[in-house]
Amino acid sequence: MPKPRVFLDSSVIIAALLSSRGASYYLLSQRSEILDFRINEYVFEEVRRSLDIKFSGQPALISHLFLIIGAASIEMITNPAAAEVRAAETVISKKDAPILASALTHSEYLLTLDNEFFNTPVIAAARDKSLTIVKPGELIRLFDT
Repeated sequence: MPKPRVFLDSSVIIAALLSSRGASYYLLSQRSEILDFRINEYVFEEVRRSLDIKFSGQPALISHLFLIIGAASIEMITNPAAAEVRAAETVISKKDAPILASALTHSEYLLTLDNEFFNTPVIAAARDKSLTIVKPGELIRLFDT
C-alpha cells in the first residue's frame, strides 16, 4: 500500500529546524517510514530565504535543513505550472498559491502552520481535489493511533 503523500509548507520545515520538541520535528524525524513527504522548489527557496533573513545569526540551520531533508526522505518536486498557480490564486494569496497548487496536484495532505490555508475558500478547493489541510498535531493524531 502506498504511503500517504504529504506536502510540506515552509512553516513546518522552519518549525522543525527551530525546535526538536515540536510536532513538526516529530513528524519529519519519526514518521517518514509511513508518510511520503514532499516539497517543491518554491518551498525550498522560501525556507532558504527565511533562514538567510530572519536567522542569519544561525548559519548551522542551513546544514540542519539539508540533514532534515535527507533524514525525512523529503522529495523535491518541480514547481507547479503557471496556470495551476493562477487557479490557486483565486482562493489564496499570491505568495501561497504555488504551495497550494502543488499540494492539490501531488498530495493527499497539506501540512502547514499557516492559518491562511484554513480559510473557507481554500478548504473548499482542497476538498474538491481530495486534499486534506492539517496542522502537525492533527496529522499525528491521524497516523499515530
